[in-house]
Amino acid sequence: MISRLLTTTSTIACSSEDDEGCKLLDSFAILVQITLASTALFTLFYKRSKERPQRPVIVWALDVSKQFIGAAVVHFLNLAVSYIAGRPHNGGPKTNLCVWYFLNVAIDTTIGVAILWFWLHLIQTLLERCHVKEVRTGHYGPPPLRQMLKPWLKQTVVFILAESLMKLCVYGMFRHLPFLFSWGEWVLRWTKGNYKYQVIFVMLIFPLIMNVIQFWIVDTIVKVSPKNKNVDSHPEEQAPLLPK
Repeated sequence: MISRLLTTTSTIACSSEDDEGCKLLDSFAILVQITLASTALFTLFYKRSKERPQRPVIVWALDVSKQFIGAAVVHFLNLAVSYIAGRPHNGGPKTNLCVWYFLNVAIDTTIGVAILWFWLHLIQTLLERCHVKEVRTGHYGPPPLRQMLKPWLKQTVVFILAESLMKLCVYGMFRHLPFLFSWGEWVLRWTKGNYKYQVIFVMLIFPLIMNVIQFWIVDTIVKVSPKNKNVDSHPEEQAPLLPK
């Protein structure tokens, strides 16, 4: 699986003229992605500053790291899905990779959030019925950090699994709803023939707006909600770790 993803992303970086200049992994696109990740982190910093009550710093950091690991996995899955959809092996016509990536982001940050919530809660419920402990998102137990890492690792695996199942659902939508590509081409028609305009819009401007909303909502999903904060938690977990 990993070798296939590496092969896929390497091939995407070597786009041909059929891509209309769109390259998803050249140095310019990677710089844009770093900017995008930094903006998402600042968004989560701001969100925590407005929380009442605030999560302890260590709990917030574990929640955020879980989301960023999942986002990195989804990013590479987006590249893979864009390539698989845009470069069919059955002899079908090649299509613009940027359109597919745009569609991935558009669906991930809207319908995909609801699908992610569904899979995350379904997996957690099934595991808890099988008596698997420490899988309820946001519950890491009391400090020290070393003791909190085991629940965090379990929850991160569950979160990545839910993200992957969400992407599988999105890929199924692409397979069975071909009109989505026509809509994506219509939205991006003004960027045709200009590689940098296309990459800036597809991988910076549009994701910047949509990812801020997505990261905010998903952070609310992965953290302990106030009404459940006393369920399977400890006083030390809720106490602030930094002096006021």
